[in-house]
Amino acid sequence: MRGVLAADAQRAAGAPTAEPFTRAVRSHVPAPPLRVGSACDVSASMRPVCGPVASAAWILANATSHLPDAISATVVYGAGVRPITRPGRALAHVTEFEADDRAHAIGTAIDALEAALDLTRPDAARLLVIVSDGAYDLPDCDEAHKRITRLIGTGCGVLWLHPEADDPITPSAQPLLLTGPAQTTDASGQAAVHALRHT
Repeated sequence: MRGVLAADAQRAAGAPTAEPFTRAVRSHVPAPPLRVGSACDVSASMRPVCGPVASAAWILANATSHLPDAISATVVYGAGVRPITRPGRALAHVTEFEADDRAHAIGTAIDALEAALDLTRPDAARLLVIVSDGAYDLPDCDEAHKRITRLIGTGCGVLWLHPEADDPITPSAQPLLLTGPAQTTDASGQAAVHALRHT
């Protein structure tokens, strides 16, 4: 009623500017779904840190499983690729693994996670976490760089956790020194939040 009276007064003064029946409507914009893929290197050079890596992979997978519309998957790679956690499933216990391979099938590991989680599709926040010292032969480095660059180009975040400060890693990924499961999980969580904010 007050708005109607104000409009009448303004019309009488030659300035009809009041809007008597307006209201503000706030709508909640839901966060996009989150997809997190983790690839853990199990070559022999990773043996000293395979325990913390296994714990961090389990913590990350279970933390993701408690977020609405979030899925994750974890693989380990050496000469081949083996799944540890599958999309939509959380493990009750840490899966221990040996680090004694002499090869680095990182390209196949990234391909497997990309296929399982649709990491190139822009309808979700996406994050790839690689845990590795990056001590690869040149062909493996090239395969990693090519795939990571392509994923980043689609909007997928890539976090590379490595146990030594001077290890070679692809310059496309966000590097972070690996010190333990809690730090690994915190860093992955921050990277996931960044992915959600920039989707």
